[in-house]
Amino acid sequence: MEWIETTGSTLDEAKERALDRLGVAEDELEYEVLEEATSRMLGLKKTDARMRARVRPASPRSKTERRDRNRRGDRSRGRDKRSGNGKGRSGAKKDSSESNARSDEDKGSRADENRDASESGRRRGGRSDGRSTDRNTTGGSGRDRGGKLQSTEKATAGNGRGNREEKADVEKMDLATQAEITEGFLQGLLDKMGLDARVASTIDEDRLTVEAHGLNLGLAIGQGGDTVRAITELSRTIIQRKSQGSAAGSLIVDVGGYRERRRSFLEDFARTQAEAVLEDGQARALEPMAAADRKVIHDVVGEIEGVSTASEGSDTSRRVVILAEGAG
Repeated sequence: MEWIETTGSTLDEAKERALDRLGVAEDELEYEVLEEATSRMLGLKKTDARMRARVRPASPRSKTERRDRNRRGDRSRGRDKRSGNGKGRSGAKKDSSESNARSDEDKGSRADENRDASESGRRRGGRSDGRSTDRNTTGGSGRDRGGKLQSTEKATAGNGRGNREEKADVEKMDLATQAEITEGFLQGLLDKMGLDARVASTIDEDRLTVEAHGLNLGLAIGQGGDTVRAITELSRTIIQRKSQGSAAGSLIVDVGGYRERRRSFLEDFARTQAEAVLEDGQARALEPMAAADRKVIHDVVGEIEGVSTASEGSDTSRRVVILAEGAG
């Protein structure tokens, strides 16, 4: 499957677009982050997040298992050959130290060693030419080195394929593990900011929410929620890196209950604007909003008959327009 490239104001938005284009479930998607959305602590975006994705390829595990067995067999045969070479060198040293008075016995001993080496060579698949033990052992050592090199090259090539297959089979990081990592990061960040807060998390099906509770947390919320959104993006980036891009579910970070208050305000605001459009038929272009805020507007207006929504603009200037049905 060929790679496609998608962008979004956040990594999640880019991933959603990739899922829509490929038409697959999240657990069937393989992706790589090419560029993260750049932001400051105030949440000012400069560039969109960019990633490439494709349908996750199936991994032939049976081949991996066969390669593992072959590599173990190569290492075992390499140890046997090295052990045989040691014996050959020891025998040669012993032969050179024999006295002339025992030459006949020495010749017989070398002949026996030659026969043993020949039989050992045949068992290892090698060949024996009936020459001295030193030459036999030297030739065997050369074959060992050649065999070891060939085995190493095969193992290296196999490891390359194995690494790709193992990457495709990386187990998704569960939400409980994500909660532990995010809680530690958020608590440490708030401590560094000099804010007294207690961090806790809740898991609802495939959605993880990590919240900081306390008083006077405005510094960690920021103007219009810019800072809490930036903290959320940082937390998601940490999870993506620690999970090697394979994290289950979705993650939201909230500080001082800001997101819930913001959602309630946006829902009421969307209903008020939709009613105004129904009364006079004039479209209402709302102020630029973050992707999460725009989604709230789309969801609320989508439940009201006679009106619809559309988005216009790009990056930090993207906004929602509420229209009377049939207009536009």
